[in-house]
Amino acid sequence: MNINFWSSTEYSGFLEGLVRELQARGFDARQRFQISEASYRAAKSLPARLWLRVRQYLIYPVQLMSTLLFERLTRRQADVCVVSTNTFYAPLLATYLHPNVVHLVYDLFPEAMIHSGKWRAGSLKARLVRWITRQTLRRARQNVFLGQRLRNYVKSIYGPLKNATVIEVGADQMLFGNSDSQKIDEHLQMESNGGRIIEILYCGNFGNLHDSATLFQYWYKVAESSKFEGGSLKGWDPELRWTFHCSGPKRAELVAVRESLPDSLKDSIQIRGGLGQTEWVAAMRAANIALVTMAPGSETVVMPSKTYSAMMAGQAVLAIAPEASDLVDTIKKANCGWWAEPGNVFELEKMLETINANPEEVLKKRVRAYRHAHEHFGQDALAKKWQVLFEGIILENVVD
Repeated sequence: MNINFWSSTEYSGFLEGLVRELQARGFDARQRFQISEASYRAAKSLPARLWLRVRQYLIYPVQLMSTLLFERLTRRQADVCVVSTNTFYAPLLATYLHPNVVHLVYDLFPEAMIHSGKWRAGSLKARLVRWITRQTLRRARQNVFLGQRLRNYVKSIYGPLKNATVIEVGADQMLFGNSDSQKIDEHLQMESNGGRIIEILYCGNFGNLHDSATLFQYWYKVAESSKFEGGSLKGWDPELRWTFHCSGPKRAELVAVRESLPDSLKDSIQIRGGLGQTEWVAAMRAANIALVTMAPGSETVVMPSKTYSAMMAGQAVLAIAPEASDLVDTIKKANCGWWAEPGNVFELEKMLETINANPEEVLKKRVRAYRHAHEHFGQDALAKKWQVLFEGIILENVVD
């Protein structure tokens, strides 16, 4: 069976792993895109970013349509085309040229733009994009959502969907193999011998759908309520370290907030740039806890994929997110972390006190995260779900 995964931008992590696992199961699977991940990361200047937008919203749709049309005319169509919402209207275009389009809903539009504050609900463009989404949901052979709550939210807006399923993004388990299990055991032994440093890592895009205000308010509260004694900041544990490897629209504010803090507090917060894959894997393995944040409302449109990589690397998860979210559901099910509602600084403060006071519990949650992720969220496990989906589509074609 021939499977093509289409997106405007290359997914070099989890999708490479999924393609590999599907190929191991006998599928002729491959990823097709317009913008390589290296090109995306290299675009720093304004002209380069604008050129990316042109490629994403103009060139990529033309590439997708022309390729599907050529393959249709030459009878070389893939059995199934999986088209992601990157770019959001690409799946709808594909349904007019291919009979078996799987609509992969990474982000729900226009809701993602509305909750990020960029669009106004009820505006003309919001109504137009909602129409596009409605048509795509109806015309696609299958709609794949990243979480059950995301699927339920779409149902609340667009009505029941017969052609819908849930498959998590997951992570490539091959990047975080058995060595991590051994590493966690070594850390458990180290902690029992008095190790204390805990690193909280934020790795990835720091965008408009990510909560930042709660974290900033917590830092300001610590700075305002503490007093300098002997050159150190009372009330702040210097062995609790925050590391950010991030880009995105909220990074500038993050840098500004850090610069406004006292030196003793500032020294425990490091802000760095993005990482190549080798450096990223090393950073993920080194951290104790992953910080994942979601702004209010974002729980209805996204599920942060960084959660799966963090768990796969053996990190516990510290979430600032609405409890009624797929993210918190995952943490609860795996018993692998903590969560605070956005805006609840007191709740965040109590969680951090718990983390500081119970290093052994932190490591127990890390082990649970690692084991749960490798059992449920590796591409070897998720390939089974995709196989069932693909085989079901082909069987429907035969019956029809």
